[in-house]
Amino acid sequence: MKEKLGNDLILKVFSLVLAILLWLFVINTEDPVITKSFSNIPVDMLNEQVLDELNRTYKITEGSTVSFTVKGKKTVLDKLKKSDFRATADVSSMSKVNSIPIKIVPLKFADQLEIVSGNNQSVKVKLEDLRRVQVPVTVETTGRPASGYAVGSKTAAPNLISISGPKSVVKQVKSIKVIVDVTGLKKDISITHKVVCYDSEGEQVDQSRLKLDNDEVKVKIKFSRTKTVPIVVKTKGTPAKGYALGSIDYSPEEIEITGEQDALDQVDEIALSTIDISNSTKSIEKTIKAADIKLPEGITFVKDTSKIEDIVVKANIEKYKKRTITLSTDQIQLINNENNYKIEFDQSEVPIKVTGLKSVVDDLTAKDLNPKIDVSVYETGTHTVQVQLKEVKNMDIIGNVQVKITVSE
Repeated sequence: MKEKLGNDLILKVFSLVLAILLWLFVINTEDPVITKSFSNIPVDMLNEQVLDELNRTYKITEGSTVSFTVKGKKTVLDKLKKSDFRATADVSSMSKVNSIPIKIVPLKFADQLEIVSGNNQSVKVKLEDLRRVQVPVTVETTGRPASGYAVGSKTAAPNLISISGPKSVVKQVKSIKVIVDVTGLKKDISITHKVVCYDSEGEQVDQSRLKLDNDEVKVKIKFSRTKTVPIVVKTKGTPAKGYALGSIDYSPEEIEITGEQDALDQVDEIALSTIDISNSTKSIEKTIKAADIKLPEGITFVKDTSKIEDIVVKANIEKYKKRTITLSTDQIQLINNENNYKIEFDQSEVPIKVTGLKSVVDDLTAKDLNPKIDVSVYETGTHTVQVQLKEVKNMDIIGNVQVKITVSE
């Protein structure tokens, strides 16, 4: 009897062990322990402020990302992705050779996973001096506002930004700008806008290693009305004897200004600095910069003065000249001959003496004077009459120009 009971106990224990082994076999067959690799996980840098206290900063030269392998149940690993892990490097644990060990931590199922490779990696850095500066913010605009409007005031708040970072990078920053497109706008705007750092050549500076106390500013832009007015040039004095002032050439002849409407209404022209032509015998040229033009109170140019080309003014000083032009009497136009009188001239040609600027006198023809006789004031008979001649700028006719005519029916 005892022998039978002993055999039954051995059988039961054997069955239990067999069941456990079978269970383990099934479990490991259906959900085996496997490994899985993850790559290019970004490394987060911790406790960077320890370098700030030393007035130092760093640049990563190696190890900005990490690859590793984990071990665990298949059902667990199948649920994991790169974002379920965090890789960190504590700057406070930097070695003397500027190496920082990387620590990989699962964010899920940490008690069911084992990091089997990758935890022995490190971030290698290069230390640099830290520099802090303050740079003013400049607001610039692109595009053209609505017709009849121009950009007035442009402000940014804050208008001064502190930047810090590696000395080699910070010293590249020469300006901080906000660039706003105002195409088609005419109403004042207030917006929040990102700032951008620029170097001395106007190229953007890589800001990835810079810290700005504000990377956005509040920008306010006001618009004002515009007006196009003529540019005028005035002279003082008179040229030398026998010479005269001819044309005054300059370009542009008009310019666009802006300001409050009340101020614009009071401006009809923009006067350039006066040119002194006293006792001149030669033409005078003068270059005027837009920045040197004195504008009325409350008025500015639409364009920045640095973008307005210099105005070159030439006062043409010419010598006076006398000349006699021969007028053929058949060139004289008879007007208001309502009675259809027959008009006969007692001469075929009439001399016209003129004096004026050489450039005008040399090119003058009798036709340019548009000679006329008003027949309506004469009756039949013989008359000495005045020839009407057109006035020509910068030229005078010496004496009266007369002809003798016979009027008959």
